[in-house]
Amino acid sequence: PARAQVLITDPIPELGWQGTFHYDEGYYYFRNVGERVLLGGGRNLDIEGETTSELKTTKHIQDALEKLLKEVILPDRVFVISQRWAGIMGVGPVKEPIVRYVSNRIIAAVRLGGMGVAIGTQVGSRAAHLAVG
Repeated sequence: PARAQVLITDPIPELGWQGTFHYDEGYYYFRNVGERVLLGGGRNLDIEGETTSELKTTKHIQDALEKLLKEVILPDRVFVISQRWAGIMGVGPVKEPIVRYVSNRIIAAVRLGGMGVAIGTQVGSRAAHLAVG
């Protein structure tokens, strides 16, 4: 297991950019969700501690996320963090996502290798196209 910690801001009027971005060799990732900023990462600050299935955030990593948001992503901008959470990723040596039928009516779109924020919509699109033929 690999815990991933995330935060999201309240809407920021005139955010001014959109897209999905990686920072520090992919240990951090952020993207816009409408006018909000979704930011996650920081596992590299405590790899051993983040190799867990415990669903909780930690002050150390949340502080690092907030500092990155304030100093790099949104310098000189006022923002409010609306939510913080943790999720558990299953990671392994194979990085290629699995998108396939597992039964007549169920498609699995899994194994995103810790890159769900970055590639989740693309993998979801592949699943949707598989469903419609």
